[in-house]
Amino acid sequence: MKWFKVLIFLFGIVYLNAQVDSSMQTMSCCPSGKYYKNVVSVGGKYLFTSLNNTRAALSENGFLLDENAFEYQLRLFQLPKIFYFQQLGSLQSNNYASVTGFGLKEDFRLPLIKKSHIELTPYIEVGGGYYRMNIIKGVTHNSISTVLDSEIENYFIDNYSLTGDIGLDLGFNFNIGSSKIAIVANGGYILNYPSKWRLAGSLAFADKMDISSPYFGVTLRYENICCK
Repeated sequence: MKWFKVLIFLFGIVYLNAQVDSSMQTMSCCPSGKYYKNVVSVGGKYLFTSLNNTRAALSENGFLLDENAFEYQLRLFQLPKIFYFQQLGSLQSNNYASVTGFGLKEDFRLPLIKKSHIELTPYIEVGGGYYRMNIIKGVTHNSISTVLDSEIENYFIDNYSLTGDIGLDLGFNFNIGSSKIAIVANGGYILNYPSKWRLAGSLAFADKMDISSPYFGVTLRYENICCK
């Protein structure tokens, strides 16, 4: 569980830094203007063609992994985004495979339209996470009894990877009292640094994870006014 402790440690450092930065920004707010701060943002991305090389290798060996994947994101206040990646498979000839992952991301944004209820913002997003491929052999039918009555083989293959994407936000926002709600559609292209799949954390394979794919997503953001 060393990777989990490292992730918690890094998250703690980022959290403290974000809190200090948020406090400084709040104290420096201009009294004549309105400034909004993120309270919570939730979103999801649909990846159209993820893990092409991994899917091909699995298919050659009797495992069927879906072509598309999903990435769900959550941001609290000014903290980095927490993401969860999921690419499922289909049961084929008693075999099943899926890939899941989680990690942290941060984006760098350049708003093109300001002081409007319309949002148009290109962005770059970078981060990193832990991914796991789950391989199961010997599933005879879709019931828990298949685990109890037969011999199931289950393997986990790990991967740590840096990810990034470039995209464009297009949405609108509206005010409710001193708060603001934004509904934003986004699209772009996501990729990662191709890294080797590993068994037991140390046995590296020649096969690399590559999640490169165009994507489309939606984000719902709730903000509060920080000062007037």
